[in-house]
Amino acid sequence: MTSKRFAEINRLESKFTRSRYRFLAGLRRLSFILLFHLTVFLYRIFEIVAAFMPFVIISLPLAACLAFRKLLTGVPVFKQSRIYGKGGGELVIKLFNLSSSFHQKLFLFYHVIRGELAITGLSLREYGDKNLVLGDGYLLANKPGIFNLWYVRESSKIAHEGKQAIEWEYVFRRNFISDLMLMLKSLPAYFYHEDDIDFAVEVNLFDIIFKNYAMGEAVEEVMQSRGQGDPKTVYYVNPDCFNKMFADHDYFNVLQQGDYVFPDGIGVHVGCKILRTPLKENINGTDMFPFVCRMAEQQGFSLYLLGGKPGVADKMGQRLQRDYPALEVAGVMNGYFDQELESREVVEKINSSGADLLFVAFGAPLQEKWIAAHKQSLQVGTIFGVGGLFDFVSGNIKRAPRWMREIGMEWFYRFTREPGRMWKRYFVGNPLFILRVLRWKYFSFGK
Repeated sequence: MTSKRFAEINRLESKFTRSRYRFLAGLRRLSFILLFHLTVFLYRIFEIVAAFMPFVIISLPLAACLAFRKLLTGVPVFKQSRIYGKGGGELVIKLFNLSSSFHQKLFLFYHVIRGELAITGLSLREYGDKNLVLGDGYLLANKPGIFNLWYVRESSKIAHEGKQAIEWEYVFRRNFISDLMLMLKSLPAYFYHEDDIDFAVEVNLFDIIFKNYAMGEAVEEVMQSRGQGDPKTVYYVNPDCFNKMFADHDYFNVLQQGDYVFPDGIGVHVGCKILRTPLKENINGTDMFPFVCRMAEQQGFSLYLLGGKPGVADKMGQRLQRDYPALEVAGVMNGYFDQELESREVVEKINSSGADLLFVAFGAPLQEKWIAAHKQSLQVGTIFGVGGLFDFVSGNIKRAPRWMREIGMEWFYRFTREPGRMWKRYFVGNPLFILRVLRWKYFSFGK
């Protein structure tokens, strides 16, 4: 075979190979496009089916009742609201003309059937909102939904990251399973949710004054107050703490003298809701700690970790240096020392470390009493009584998954991990706490 003929055969083979690759690539692209549109179509069918049943069972009967009301009183059945629709354009939706925001939105299933809203999506945002920030344009390219992650976290008082961060999390992690879970999580969230209200700056429960802040407000004020006179004390109280307080008057006095007392747990949230003084957010020490660490890292504050079993504080310190490279851990020490004989030496170690922030994890009420007894001798800016924080951060004890915290069931997870220790605290202590809240509300016996 001549070289010319050989070159011609190679050229034809190369042309055939390129054509085959182009054909296969085009076929793959077409397959992806068809699969995408099929997925969108099936999801749309799911939305229609999911919205149709509640629309027929709930929305239509309620609309009929409101239509009858209109005949008798002249009050309109619907009122209109202008929100951001998909793409950031204006979308006019109908709401039932009722006082409760939850019951108003029961007509939104109609807009899902029409394709204007999604069954799960972003939160409904009033059109013309002047609080738009960088990144909202991309978010608004998605449909708002009846069920949304912001509603769930805001209702359970754990929306610490802020609205935009939660919306971004939903968009990037969204899938069919997560949307189904979101719908299920919205059911218990309804029982925790409050309509838009004016929150009191402080809440009085059993003569203990809470700072009623959102997480960002709490962290900012605590960190800005350090260095102003004596060390500032930060305590967190849950239903178990309150129950202990009733049996321990010294503990009650220590809490009353705390500079910052924050509500910890869904039980306190329910109690304050019974008193009609709802909380902005659940400000527990475990959730606050990462925010404090980030701010300490930025401002050059150092930490001292005191408490936990031997080795736990050391392990926690190692994890902190891994997660927050610029954060200085000035020292660590376990909580197994004789507090009557060795506390003075411990205080000297803390002072010599030059730490700005001290975290004490002895468990309540021991940690609060120790802090109160040695506050005047400690040369730190702020002292936190943090209970079981060290075990969670060190990985010694696993914390409840996020979805359980979103529905207010973190306590049940802790019970399943340590039933022998926790059953009395939750199944006896929590009902006792609620009974005391009711007594406080209706009979004003107080403590």
